[in-house]
Amino acid sequence: MAEMAPLLVRTQRSRFTLSKILSQTGSGIRYVTVLYLIYHLDPSSLAIGVTLGIPSVAQIFLAPLGGLAADRMHRPRLIALLYGLSGLTMGVLWGVLQTRDFSPPVLIPLVYILYGITATADTLVGPGYRTLMSEWVSEGALVRWEGMLNALTQGFWLGGVLLTGLTIAVMGSGEWLLVSAGLFMGASLMMIRQFEPHRSSSVPKPRAPHPLPAIRRTLISLSSAWKQLRAHPFMWTFAVLIGLSNIPHNLLLSLPFFLAMNSHQGYGGFGVLESAVVLGTIAGNVWIARRVRGHRIRTLLVFAFTIQSVICLILWFTTASPFAAVVSLLAIYGSTDALFTPAYAHLSIVVPRAVRGQVFGLFNVIALLATPISNVGLGWLLTITSSAPIILGLSLAFGALALLTLRSAAFQYETSRE
Repeated sequence: MAEMAPLLVRTQRSRFTLSKILSQTGSGIRYVTVLYLIYHLDPSSLAIGVTLGIPSVAQIFLAPLGGLAADRMHRPRLIALLYGLSGLTMGVLWGVLQTRDFSPPVLIPLVYILYGITATADTLVGPGYRTLMSEWVSEGALVRWEGMLNALTQGFWLGGVLLTGLTIAVMGSGEWLLVSAGLFMGASLMMIRQFEPHRSSSVPKPRAPHPLPAIRRTLISLSSAWKQLRAHPFMWTFAVLIGLSNIPHNLLLSLPFFLAMNSHQGYGGFGVLESAVVLGTIAGNVWIARRVRGHRIRTLLVFAFTIQSVICLILWFTTASPFAAVVSLLAIYGSTDALFTPAYAHLSIVVPRAVRGQVFGLFNVIALLATPISNVGLGWLLTITSSAPIILGLSLAFGALALLTLRSAAFQYETSRE
């Protein structure tokens, strides 16, 4: 039986990877399709800003619940259930559009609600995936695996975004909603037969606890996870840093839709801009995964924020430049995302296993706390000004983050590739 263990782990990882590929492709298609629907129902920057903010609202309110589920439930089955929910929701949205009985004032909130359900499923899935990954490999191998997996899945997400963006104006949204639903269902099936890597089937199932003591234990467990997060200098400082950096980061990543529409490039242009960011991310993750020497976390973070600041500054100078220049700069920006991978891998290792999912959930709450307001704020700002002053502000914000990281002693860690 011991000889079968490596084979079983490889099989699990293969199914895990395929599930991630299918779900990411479905997510890319869903992303463009929902934006297309909202923009055609209400072509205002504020409506788009609200749409972009929905996933982060779900993260803020439900990420701790996802962490609890990851620590206490059979995670592969939980992931399968949630992907099935996303697929079902996309199918329901397709059915609603086929009836043609809803006016825009009714349909827009309905699209928001259904999109919120899929965002909720994504939120609850996240801690389960991260805890599974961190238990299969060591820290050095985790950097390599996570880098390659990110490159692979981002590539399929890119395919979904680009293909949908180039064809949705001709095909319409219905077909793509069905494709997205089918991909999520496929991702669900890939996870159904998975099993936990650290649990034995011979262990008897505990009896269902009474509600009140269970609630009390849940609160105590979340409190313990919060104390673990606050007490560890690296974990807490990294959470705050990501929370601050996500404000300019998400604002910049929300701009491609508006830039494409303003430059009359349409959904095809939007797909190209998103593709540029993702292609840069893929290239950066491959570089991280294949690099032989150790990764100094603080150096990588300072390098990332500095590049992001310079890119935003160049974008500000070249706002009237050809579309190709914007594409190139966004590709370089996307590559900086990979520089955060060793820090996330280190976070996965230092978190205690007993509360690992809950710490990830609380970490996500801190990281995304200001994102919904910033996304809606971006939509409002673009109604009163152009993108140029916004991009200049983002450049200054990334520069300040680079200085803050350079002065912090909490990131003096190094991860080594095995």
